[in-house]
Amino acid sequence: MTNPFATAEGEQAQRNLFRALAAADDGAMADFAKEVVAGRRSPRDLLARGWAVESVMDETLAAVDRFHRLPETERTMLVAEGPAFLDEYVAGLAGVDVEAELRPPPAPSRPVRGDDDDEQGPSLLRDAW
Repeated sequence: MTNPFATAEGEQAQRNLFRALAAADDGAMADFAKEVVAGRRSPRDLLARGWAVESVMDETLAAVDRFHRLPETERTMLVAEGPAFLDEYVAGLAGVDVEAELRPPPAPSRPVRGDDDDEQGPSLLRDAW
């Protein structure tokens, strides 16, 4: 199987992922992602250097243990579906517009009064608009 992150689409997916993580601005992973986005680190450094090695490896080994505890039929199915899932994941990440995702939503527009609104009743809310 070809490494999907070694393709142009995979490289774009990695850039988008690290830009989104860096924008999260929360914790050590965001700090690492900022280093990757700035070009001072490589994504591979996550598994090779520093604080992340132990943390990432602990999580990875726990996931491997959970996988091995699954029934054999489920493991076989997951292995068979793995490449398609990974291709879909990479394509989805590559297509994300990170800047659009990080922009705050637009402010709500002022409500328009309908024809059935009358001038009767408390004016508190009506005057607020």
